Amino acid sequence: MKKNKFLYLHFIVLLWGLTPVLGKLISLQALDLVWWRLVMSAICLLFFIFYKKITFKLNAIQLLEILAMGGIVGLHWYFFYHAIKISNVSIALAGFSTITLFASLLQPFILNKRFFWGDVFYGLVILIALVIILQYETLALYGLLFGVLSAITGAVFSIYNGKLIVKHDSSIITFVEFVGAFILISVCKLLDSSTNFLPILTTSDFIFTLILSVLCTTIAFTLGVQILKYISPFTVVVTNNLEPVYGILFSVLLFGESEIMSVQFYIGAVLILLMVFSYPYFKRKLYKENLLV
Repeated sequence: MKKNKFLYLHFIVLLWGLTPVLGKLISLQALDLVWWRLVMSAICLLFFIFYKKITFKLNAIQLLEILAMGGIVGLHWYFFYHAIKISNVSIALAGFSTITLFASLLQPFILNKRFFWGDVFYGLVILIALVIILQYETLALYGLLFGVLSAITGAVFSIYNGKLIVKHDSSIITFVEFVGAFILISVCKLLDSSTNFLPILTTSDFIFTLILSVLCTTIAFTLGVQILKYISPFTVVVTNNLEPVYGILFSVLLFGESEIMSVQFYIGAVLILLMVFSYPYFKRKLYKENLLV
């Protein structure tokens, strides 16, 4: 049964691996892209909630808590797509691959877990890897910065949703978080005079945004929250490190030369992936306990 849940999780991560590719195919800027993604996803999920006759059982404090976490989700998506728009998919995903490190640092505070001092070592190695990338890729600086910001915010809501799923239905959590994200992104759009509040979608933008919203957001995000009932948040975050692998492979296949970076970039990226994938193994060995399941 456990193996089936892990296969289920890998399918979800594969869907998430499509999101950076779709983000590049959509011509909208990051704020507009995230705004439309939230509108379509929330509508789709609301229909599902009514169809399943799922009731909202939230008091005011619980509602505000989940709405606030939705704001973090909105920031995560904005940082991620902004990183892609100002650099490319590979650079954005290199920054995003630090999510495991940030999850390990945040988990002791959010879920009352023990602190792992090896985090300092892993943090330094990842910092060295980022320096290697920055030294040889001049366009990488801001792309990596926003990629790392997307990793921090992604780690926050991924870990915190592990607490929320204990008390609430995954569809309700996802919908309320989408509403919170929509409110924040709408405020950001109102403050940004360079964009129209209701961005116009071309036919291709509509199709790609619809795929992104339904397949990679409504379905994948809800399933991603649901899986937290059976697999620990940290395991989900660790497995999510396959998203950069899938994303870079998809982007190189689809976009070709625009996604091919220098040898030094891939040295740095491989070093980051090596750190994040080896991290849970060494942490488990040092603590003499299974922290992943």
